[in-house]
This record gives sequence, C-alpha cells and structure tokens, in this order.
Amino acid sequence: MRVSSAIPFLALGACLSLSSVGCGGGGVNVPEGPMPQGGTFSGVWHSPQYGEMHMVQTGQQVIGEYTKDERSGRIQGTVRGNVMRFEWSEQREMVSGVAQTTRGRGYFRYAIGDDGDHYIQGEWGHDDNIAGGGPWNAVRDRRAQPEVSVRGEGDSAGGENFEEFDTAGDGGGGGGGGAGGGDSGGGDDLDLGDL
Repeated sequence: MRVSSAIPFLALGACLSLSSVGCGGGGVNVPEGPMPQGGTFSGVWHSPQYGEMHMVQTGQQVIGEYTKDERSGRIQGTVRGNVMRFEWSEQREMVSGVAQTTRGRGYFRYAIGDDGDHYIQGEWGHDDNIAGGGPWNAVRDRRAQPEVSVRGEGDSAGGENFEEFDTAGDGGGGGGGGAGGGDSGGGDDLDLGDL
C-alpha cells in the first residue's frame, strides 16, 4: 500500500525536474574541445539564420556584427578551446522608424569539415539563456576579410557598450533585459553532418 501512495509524489518530482530543464537555457553545458589547427573565429561567415557575419578575434576575445533583411546585430564573446560563448544585441525595424532591440547569449562550436571549410554550429537564447531560441550556424568565406566597426567602450561608432557583458558563462555581468519574443529567422539550418 505504501508503494502506490508514493507514485504520485515520484511522478510530480519527475515532472518538476523535466519542466525546470526545459524552461531555460542558461544552464546548458557546452563542452569545450581543442581548437582545430589554424582555427580562428575571425572572418566573414555566412549564416542561413543571420546572414553575413563579420567577426574579429584578438586573443581570446571576439567582436562581430551581422546583418540579414531588417535585422542588424552585434556580438562580443570569449573563446575557450573550440567554443565561443557570447552576448548578442540585435535591432529590427518591423515598423518604419521604430527599432526594437533584443538581447541574449549564445555559443558557437568551431570545426573544420572534411571539405576543408570552417564551420560554426551553435545556439542562441534570450536574456541570460545561452540556448533555447534556435540554431545559429555558419560557414566561413575562404576569401573575404571581416569589416567590424564594433569597438566597445568609448567607441565613436555608437551602439552598445559590450564591456559589461559576461561572456564567461558564470552569470556575472549585465546584458539582460530587452524585449522578449523573437524569431530565429527561419529554420534554414546548415547541414553540418557530424561536426
């Protein structure tokens, strides 16, 4: 008799555990591996979700910009091994003259394919969540050089001060807030095989 009375509590515990896992992406474990020989996040990347991305890596820090259709955004991240964890900020003009800004976090995992192309495969999330918003994948253009105007604090290009963002993934720093909802830009995923 005692076993049957414990079943509802076990079921409730399992449901609560599953619901807490699915609610956010802030605690997603993104394992790091070694950076492939010659690997760098610097370059011009083509993403089916976010268009043309220009990124520059200096040491372990990466800054970048992307544009696709009515959206434009900025990225600042920190590289550890073959993984870059980043903060993003994006403006979309859905109604002429009215810009909507959203923010979040994400990660990219770097790999070199059998074809010799360089790929990043990752996810993005809203606010403090590193995942849960959708995929974010890209392939690097072998010939193009990046053009990035994001300079961080004190820049003359205007825009966000990304110095406050916590890209280490330890929960510190700012960067939260902003509008909720959003569109991942469609389900145009790259076929990255077993990367």
